[in-house]
Amino acid sequence: MVRGCLVVVALLALTGCESTPPSATGPDSRVAVNGALTALSGQTAVAYDLAGGAVLNVTGKGLVQGVLSLRGQQVSALRADGDLYLRAPAEHWRAQGMAAARAAEYGTRWARSQLAFDPGWSFAPPIVAQALRAGLAGAARPSRITLADGLDVFDLAGLRITAVPPYRVVSFPPALLGPAVAQTLGDTTIGVRALQPDELGELRTAFDGAVDSLGQPFVAGPVVATAVSDNTLRCTATGSCTDTVQVSNKLLGDAPRASARLVLKSSVTSSRLGGQDCGQELVTPLNAATTMACSVRYTLPKLAGTAKVSAVPVVTAEPVATVDTEELKQSAATELGP
Repeated sequence: MVRGCLVVVALLALTGCESTPPSATGPDSRVAVNGALTALSGQTAVAYDLAGGAVLNVTGKGLVQGVLSLRGQQVSALRADGDLYLRAPAEHWRAQGMAAARAAEYGTRWARSQLAFDPGWSFAPPIVAQALRAGLAGAARPSRITLADGLDVFDLAGLRITAVPPYRVVSFPPALLGPAVAQTLGDTTIGVRALQPDELGELRTAFDGAVDSLGQPFVAGPVVATAVSDNTLRCTATGSCTDTVQVSNKLLGDAPRASARLVLKSSVTSSRLGGQDCGQELVTPLNAATTMACSVRYTLPKLAGTAKVSAVPVVTAEPVATVDTEELKQSAATELGP
């Protein structure tokens, strides 16, 4: 009986020595995090999935093309040569304090603008990887969960990383990139997808298309004041009347690499002939004077006598950015390939 008991005890002891804690055989979250962030920092370009189906593509060197979701509004974004261009609805500009008429005009075109953060910097893959590492300092022990699509991930303070190789970042909350990003993008989750080599050509095409659509973008923020110093209306016997004005503009604020877009609208009226409007658009250097003119034509009645004609001109102005589209396209070709 004593010998049998010793055998049982020995077997139990042997079994206890050979058992291994379950965590030793599972994936190490530290290895997964380091591998995923290292992979992210080396990506040529990443597509970030934002709220409302918006997708923002950002390259390692800060080129940006895509759509931002700003306070529930879809805003097209393009960043090149260090400048950010936005194409946003009028509601976006009204929220910035613009008058309704001016905001409506901004809503029809691109504008060089600024946000509380620079998407080309804050969302460049190496910078995101660095920010996520810093944001995890002191984070609680990670949990392992399975997402609705069946993907097995580690969750660390909202940062989700695949739990099995190849390790990659799946998503993260904006707060991990700082308060400016969180306040601008709101309470959402940012999805992450590295663009594959065969997708870089598509990104280059989309980037070039956006550059071609820039036209003469406004410069949001500064204002251009105008002053009409002279106004001359000349009419001919054929019924043509030309209103010529001398106008100067003055930049209020800062607008490097920009010009002034002047818009003349003249209301030409006559008690006998009626009223007509004409106008002209002109891009001139900032803080300069120039001449503008526009014409109307009346059908003269077959009656003797004269008709008094007057004109009331109004000149408005906006700063517009100077854009070298070929240079911007070349910067994309250098990073993404021809």
